[in-house]
Amino acid sequence: MIRLKKHIIHFTLGIILAVMTFAQTSAQIVIDECDTMEFSVVSRPSIPETNFVWGIYTASDSAKDVLDPAETLDPALYFVDGQYEGSTVNVVGLAPGKYYVRIHVWDEINCTDNIEMYVLEVEESTLDLEVYADSVCIGEPTSIRIIFSGVGPYDITAIYGDAVTGTVINLNGQVGTEVTVPITDPLPVGETTFWIMSVTDDCKVHTWEETERPSTGIVIYPKPNQSKIYLKEE
Repeated sequence: MIRLKKHIIHFTLGIILAVMTFAQTSAQIVIDECDTMEFSVVSRPSIPETNFVWGIYTASDSAKDVLDPAETLDPALYFVDGQYEGSTVNVVGLAPGKYYVRIHVWDEINCTDNIEMYVLEVEESTLDLEVYADSVCIGEPTSIRIIFSGVGPYDITAIYGDAVTGTVINLNGQVGTEVTVPITDPLPVGETTFWIMSVTDDCKVHTWEETERPSTGIVIYPKPNQSKIYLKEE
């Protein structure tokens, strides 16, 4: 959970695009696409929670409110529990990209109408892993090691052999920085390719283009011919 607390700065409500231009020069908040961002402001306790309204806009020359009913987007997609009113809100599920987050606060008693903007950049969540294979003689047990930068849990789908008709392995709920995958099928002499097809972590399903899939080669050597060992005579 990432949090931001700010004191409301009071100024006259202006044209939204002008405020967005100001927001481009302000400090930028950067989060991962699967993080939950908590926005919170501190203001006079007399202001009702319903007088705090948050909005999210795409950062472009033609800024679009992602909660615009014309776009048929449900606030629950981005504001946790659909709650976009109140002095504190949680935002999650935004696609990677740059956004403006707006807080609008008004107070009828003190006759104030205030707005503040933040630049929010959502970065794509990536998965770092490496794949290693044993090299053994034919008939010996072999395995694959998948080493992650995180600790899981991971759901892993892999395939070895032919990319179309090969053996599919599904490993669900694997935890730890290293996962060992035993290869139970007898493999022929030579090199057999092992591909990672997809990995699901606590953020999303990670897939790769066919030419970019994490992979390794399982090398199987033939059994050496038996031969007598002779001592060299002096």
